[in-house]
Amino acid sequence: MTGVCLIGAEKVKVNTVAPHFGEEPCLQGHNGSGSVFFSGCNLRCVFCQNHDIAHQRNGFDLTPEELAEWYMKLQDVGKVHNINLVTPEHVVPQVVLSILHARELGLRIPIVYNTSSFDSLESLKLLDGLVDIYLPDFKVWKDSTSKRLLKADNYTATAMESIKAMHEQVGDLCFTADGIAKKGVLVRHLVMPGMEDEGKEIMKWLAENVSKDIMVHIMEQYFPRAHVGKGRRSVKENSSTVDPGGVKHTERGKEGVRYAEINRPVDLTEVAAVKKAAEEAGLWRFVEAAKHGGFNI
Repeated sequence: MTGVCLIGAEKVKVNTVAPHFGEEPCLQGHNGSGSVFFSGCNLRCVFCQNHDIAHQRNGFDLTPEELAEWYMKLQDVGKVHNINLVTPEHVVPQVVLSILHARELGLRIPIVYNTSSFDSLESLKLLDGLVDIYLPDFKVWKDSTSKRLLKADNYTATAMESIKAMHEQVGDLCFTADGIAKKGVLVRHLVMPGMEDEGKEIMKWLAENVSKDIMVHIMEQYFPRAHVGKGRRSVKENSSTVDPGGVKHTERGKEGVRYAEINRPVDLTEVAAVKKAAEEAGLWRFVEAAKHGGFNI
């Protein structure tokens, strides 16, 4: 049996395992972040930037023991700085077993839990003492937005309690002497077109309810993907598009495009507005994006 995430209860489905150079500099360092991209997801974000991975069942099946062996290859052969578990919310029991087994095999590097923040407190309790770095997204603020764009009714409340629980476990982000993250929370927020006010509220909430010293990455790389900008299933034809040969051509204006309100790249002024709000709220620890991305495979 599979649920919303499309994955079963005994194994995990992994899309990619490789050193990754598209993360924050403090995570990827010189050797990369040892990223494990899990297939499936417990959200259905219409703008998903990893749609081929998260919304489909692409990849190969692994037991927790086999997954642990991949962690060891990343550590011993890849020389990565950490094990970065990307979108693991729906496979937490298997992940817990894999970490425990990897420790028996000699895993020494930090575990990064890279999440949408749509986590249950029960799952986070299972991870307490096993995860070194939490890397949660705080996506949207309004319930109406989460229902429309994430297909989740209770995302914001869940994200708030999850991020607070993560911070209680590991605290603010701290580093090794050479600037590599070793323990703590780093919150990401992807600024969305026309939704900077939601980003401002998120920054204010983090400062007032979690910590003014929390590390934040205000991201600007949003681009229409997945279902955004796709034509609606039913679009009225416009008679003005009939060519001289009598062939009709359907035109799709804004009214014929799905999620038209976010069908554009984010403007840098919108990103700047969120950053300014964060600073005004008392946040001061910001991280910039890596200058290059991709995998070493």
